[in-house]
Amino acid sequence: MTIRSFFGRLVAVTVAITLGLCITGIRPVRADDIVPGHIVVRVVAGVDAKKVADDFATSILDHASGTDIYGFKVPATTTETAFAAAVAGDPRVVYAELDHYAVSPEVGGEPFHFAFDLSSQPAAYANSSSYVQVDRGGINSRGRAKAPPPLATGAGIVVAVLDTGATFNHPDLQGHLLPGFNAINPGQLPIDAADGIVNYEVGHGTMVAGIIVRLAPQALVMPIRVLNGDGSGAMLDLVKGVHYATTHGARIISMSFGTSVKSSALNDALDEAEQAGVVLVASAGNDNQSKVNPPTVSRGTIAVAAVEFDNKKSSYSNFGSFIRVSAPGSNIRSTYPNGKYATWSGTSFAAPFVSAEAALILSVRPTFTADDVKSIIRNTARPVDDVNPNYKGLLGKGVISIDAGVKAALK
Repeated sequence: MTIRSFFGRLVAVTVAITLGLCITGIRPVRADDIVPGHIVVRVVAGVDAKKVADDFATSILDHASGTDIYGFKVPATTTETAFAAAVAGDPRVVYAELDHYAVSPEVGGEPFHFAFDLSSQPAAYANSSSYVQVDRGGINSRGRAKAPPPLATGAGIVVAVLDTGATFNHPDLQGHLLPGFNAINPGQLPIDAADGIVNYEVGHGTMVAGIIVRLAPQALVMPIRVLNGDGSGAMLDLVKGVHYATTHGARIISMSFGTSVKSSALNDALDEAEQAGVVLVASAGNDNQSKVNPPTVSRGTIAVAAVEFDNKKSSYSNFGSFIRVSAPGSNIRSTYPNGKYATWSGTSFAAPFVSAEAALILSVRPTFTADDVKSIIRNTARPVDDVNPNYKGLLGKGVISIDAGVKAALK
């Protein structure tokens, strides 16, 4: 680590601690906290949800449009748990469950998971070694990244990024973003903004989008805001986000959030996406454990672990047999709000490398199925077991190789 990087991280941690002390007695929600005031209900197809709510002397607070999944208000005379149990017993109801929060992996884990080294200079973003590590064109004689393989630009492919939103006026993102969807505040643009308590995760979605744009420059990123400035989002909003992406042309959904609570509603949304042929990509998490968290539990999801510049497992990255591939996750340089660039670490930033490769493959073979894409990504990855003897078979097929994946798709 350079001196500059060290002090950048030190400043980030100091700021975080200072902010935390300024809000004594108040904390952001944590992963798996219950969302108070409502429960998530799926009614049988064709059933009038309002009639069900009326029969339980309550009202509908929210709805994942286009689905049978609703948010029912919890009456003041009962609790979320008791109300969910009562509603679940109604024959018109498929399930009723508590709503829980999911969070960005960088909310927890090591204390250095903060954006640092902010700058207005784009050079480090354009020439980052992380992008070369995944064989995206290699390096030319002047030390700059070479042009991508012929035709492999991501053109015509929509990648939905379910995160904190995006910064629409960033010079490197303009022209690359669709209007997207704000699941937290429908009707508003999914702008990456400070609307939480500590707002440590502002810029998270902007950085994820920047990684995809850097690697697949003609792909279109669909920002979907499912997390607030603290990096937390209700499960029902995640469901709305996944459904929106599935029904609005996304070929790939990139997810950098997690929870340990199983949700039937989220599983249904992911199943719908998978059945529609969407490539699902998710960060593995930053617990340094063999820990499977939704959405990585979805059988069709590409769970992505993080490695360092030397392809050794990042100290924070989760691992296990559920991992499909790995990608760079530490000291990743990308776009940041207010026209800036920043460096951040975490499995959140490994996942979009894989999402970008999927976009590149689909841009040269748009008729490929999700299984075709996933197979190529896995089979062209470079094994890393030799430098990770304690994690053999636990980092997927290895580190992705984008050039190899594109070449395999072109055959």
